[in-house]
Amino acid sequence: MFGGGEHRLTTATATVGIRGTGAYMEAEPWRTYFCLCYGTAEVTATRVGARESYSTRHHDAPRYIYGDGRKQAIVPASVSNHTDAELILLESLVGRTPPQTLHGLAPFKY
Repeated sequence: MFGGGEHRLTTATATVGIRGTGAYMEAEPWRTYFCLCYGTAEVTATRVGARESYSTRHHDAPRYIYGDGRKQAIVPASVSNHTDAELILLESLVGRTPPQTLHGLAPFKY
């Protein structure tokens, strides 16, 4: 979570541009896991230049971004290793509350 504005997250295999977004990322040398928990992002696979821009409301489209040269470098993934409770806590640390899209929804089951 960030306090606002535009931010760029970079790993060995991906660059992600976000703004006012809740997101979770894990980096390995050969791939990046990125969950756009809610908001809007632009994801780029560094090695092959594949790009995807999208918006989500509630963990709708986690992705793996691969850096091994494969043709489809950005592929769907399952939600893993983070919870709505963590998002709510992290938002509070930067002085925000999560968007209404998170309130009233059943907690995401992993």
